[in-house]
Amino acid sequence: MANLITLLTDYGTRDSFVSSLKGTILKTSPQAQFVDITHEIAPQDIWEAAFTLRESYTHFPKGTIHLAVVDPGVGSGRRPIIVVTESYYFVGPDNGLFSLVYRDAERLRVHHITAAHYFISNPGPTFHGRDIFAPVAGWLTKGIPSGNFGDEITDFVKLNVPSVKGTDTGLDGHVVHIDRYGNMITNVMSKDLQAFLPEGQQGTVIIQIGGKEIRGLKKFYAEAAPGELGALINSNGHLEIFMFRQNARSALSLKRGEVIRVLSKSA
Repeated sequence: MANLITLLTDYGTRDSFVSSLKGTILKTSPQAQFVDITHEIAPQDIWEAAFTLRESYTHFPKGTIHLAVVDPGVGSGRRPIIVVTESYYFVGPDNGLFSLVYRDAERLRVHHITAAHYFISNPGPTFHGRDIFAPVAGWLTKGIPSGNFGDEITDFVKLNVPSVKGTDTGLDGHVVHIDRYGNMITNVMSKDLQAFLPEGQQGTVIIQIGGKEIRGLKKFYAEAAPGELGALINSNGHLEIFMFRQNARSALSLKRGEVIRVLSKSA
């Protein structure tokens, strides 16, 4: 079992939450090593957490334990869970945060964490990240089998993940994330474009979003003129809308969920 634990939360860094999380893990597993994916998820934004986790978790070594806590339902009836895939472990709330992990996994087990002797004594109702999830992650580094924490379940919560739809003239997708630069990441992937366009013509597209039209794809940001609205396939394979040296979200006044339409120039 690896000693590496990643952390993804909406805790921020101003309060004591993150340090308490790490300290609790170290009490159980002094050899644990941490990588902070981010603690700047927008408060209670489960989808942003799910997307951010998906974009990062595969870059870690096999056996890594991913502890993800964005938990608006803390203290309620929502279940704490361990997710086991062919390569990784995930610990967190059963609120849809791991939806994209479920979609990717070739082999999958999900356990409802009920074995309270792995928690800290007298866990409180408002900080399950520290009181339940952190010690469980620590015990996982010590090789405790996932089944020891609770029974396997199949009715785990899944978010409604937006899909790309084919139309008579092209593809319809959505903006699924907006990064700190104001770039709009869509759910249209490189493979979607390859299936839609003839080989060698992936650059011959018209992209419509927010009443604007973009013709063709750029290879990199600086290929666009300053202030020009452009589109490219980013390093994670997503179709991305950007404005070179400016903030596309602010310029277009768009938000997550916006529809994006991809057409062929010949359509």
